[in-house]
Amino acid sequence: MSHAICLDSLLNLPAMGIPVVNYSPESTWEFGAAAQGYFRLPNQERTSIVQLDGTYSLKHQWYINAQGTLYFGAKAHTPSPIAHRPNWQLQFRAGYSDRPATYYGLYGEGDVANEGNKGIGMLRRATPYQLQRGYLHLQAPIYVGQHTAVGPMADMLIARFAIQDIYATVKPLAQVALGAVALHDTRDNVFYPSHGLFAKLSAAAAWTSEVIVPEGQKAAINGLLSADLRQYIPLPHNMVLAWQFKTQWLLSEYAHTHLTFYPLLPRLGGQDGLRGVNSDMFRDDIMWQLQAEWRIPIWSIFRAAVFAGIGDVYDYHHWHWATPKVGYGVGLRAAINKAKVNIRFDVARSNVDPRWNHINAYSFYLTATEAF
Repeated sequence: MSHAICLDSLLNLPAMGIPVVNYSPESTWEFGAAAQGYFRLPNQERTSIVQLDGTYSLKHQWYINAQGTLYFGAKAHTPSPIAHRPNWQLQFRAGYSDRPATYYGLYGEGDVANEGNKGIGMLRRATPYQLQRGYLHLQAPIYVGQHTAVGPMADMLIARFAIQDIYATVKPLAQVALGAVALHDTRDNVFYPSHGLFAKLSAAAAWTSEVIVPEGQKAAINGLLSADLRQYIPLPHNMVLAWQFKTQWLLSEYAHTHLTFYPLLPRLGGQDGLRGVNSDMFRDDIMWQLQAEWRIPIWSIFRAAVFAGIGDVYDYHHWHWATPKVGYGVGLRAAINKAKVNIRFDVARSNVDPRWNHINAYSFYLTATEAF
């Protein structure tokens, strides 16, 4: 959303492509590529962005994803009648994944995860599950000020999964959600801000099919809430302190639908979340995380990062307190164009796995753009 992005890349092209390599215990090594394009639509100051990425792992997991932000409207001081067109943006994300993974149980359901620790419902040994998932997310906020926008949003998802010896969908699980989003953004740059604030709130009602409840099989209306707050604080010598608080809530009227909703549940961890935490391990109705990153210039196009975060997930109907999960690590950045897009390499671990001398206690991420 910056008005000062320069499109001159190292190759003087308004696009780039890079390899993507990740390592995490749930997927082992994962290889792929990401491509991004930058352009301005007619009569628009803001730079639109479109990204295509995909990976394939050594465990035969794969996904393909397309996402972007398109800015529409008129430049400032544009002659009438174009000047009366509202500025607005279209954010989209669509993709499909086939990612066999591992199920660790849920905190509040010891009766389901009957091998787990008392009161927590986590399996002593993870069990495999198959998941095919397709999704489409759309948001169209309209600017009501220089930095503030509000508008509608829609989410569509279809999934089929089978947790070995525990649960399997009889037919694909489908969800359609309609709601609203509001955002406020004063960052000086979208990709690598040096100062500014970003806040985004969304709320939606979701219709979900294939819900198994004690009264029988029926559809359910759920509430989807999310909040994302970020701040970027400039420090001496071009250093930046960045922090993010993020939370997601899936609220259902039924207390026995966790397994049915499993692919829809908010989850902790991953390359843009609480780095170092296995992204398949912790899912439940409510997720929150707080992370901070100290970004340090090194030399020329290279920067370093030191980061840490804390977070957890909770059962909305049966609250259970446990020790929050902590992730931390270090990273290296290399700027690949003047728009401040970086190649990011992070090494992280967490308090979930106490081992220091085993590669599965660490997560590695090589990708483009920052975690937040």
